[in-house]
Amino acid sequence: MKKSLSILTGLLLIFMLAACNQTAEPVNEPNEEETPVADKEGEAAEEKASELTLEEVFNKSAEASETLKSFAVQMEMTQEMSSDQEELNMKTSSVIDMSVVTEPMAYYQKMKMSLGEESESFEMESYFSADGMFLYEPESSQWMKFPQEMTEAFLQMAGQQQPNPSEELKKLQQFVEDFTFEQDSSNYILKLKASGDKFNDFIKATAAEQLPPEMALEEVLNNMNVNAVDYEILINKETFYPSALIMNMDMDMTIEGQTISLVQSMNGQYSSYNEIDEIVIPQEVIDSAVDMGM
Repeated sequence: MKKSLSILTGLLLIFMLAACNQTAEPVNEPNEEETPVADKEGEAAEEKASELTLEEVFNKSAEASETLKSFAVQMEMTQEMSSDQEELNMKTSSVIDMSVVTEPMAYYQKMKMSLGEESESFEMESYFSADGMFLYEPESSQWMKFPQEMTEAFLQMAGQQQPNPSEELKKLQQFVEDFTFEQDSSNYILKLKASGDKFNDFIKATAAEQLPPEMALEEVLNNMNVNAVDYEILINKETFYPSALIMNMDMDMTIEGQTISLVQSMNGQYSSYNEIDEIVIPQEVIDSAVDMGM
């Protein structure tokens, strides 16, 4: 069950927002009215205001994605789970630092997680590249290597999750009426509040397309219901790369007759675009890793 929750949570990170023809509404920035030269700053902010439409922003973001080679992200995430059949009230919080190279696909991740307010936190590290998939298990103080079949499956999934950005935007235009489009002096601010069958069905269909055949999650997908999901995406005005992704999600999943409710909040801050040359798995990790069974 935990594995299924983890995979589905990860899938939600790949979704972007759709395009429309409205221009971004300027928003007030912090302390703007408190400065002694507020009028001048207001004029400067007005000069910086962009007349690009949401469709044009996404087109430029899609163009920028074609040159994307690497990035870093720091993510804070909280999850609350409950069950309709047993006493389950689990809250987890995580802080994730991740460096990613897109081609060939590779990453290094360090995660600090705590289970509940009074529990002790623990840290985990992982590497992923064509050389293999490695995870540091803190309880045994041991590096473990995933089976080759699983590494190949993840490589296949990584390849499938990098389709033509323009085609992905076309798929998402069905949600155009759900968007708001704003801007400040540095970013375009895109917001989406989604609920109902149309978004639920879209998530299921997209998840089915992205997962490789080896991952049999049809039962889980058919019994998944997204009650609501809110997105806020900030796109940098100069680079057209995303600078932040904030997501709040409320969903239910029925597994073996038990309904699990999951409420998740995520705040990701992106940086270091095209500044990471490669992800190198240390030789000592490769040499000391123990093979993990399927």
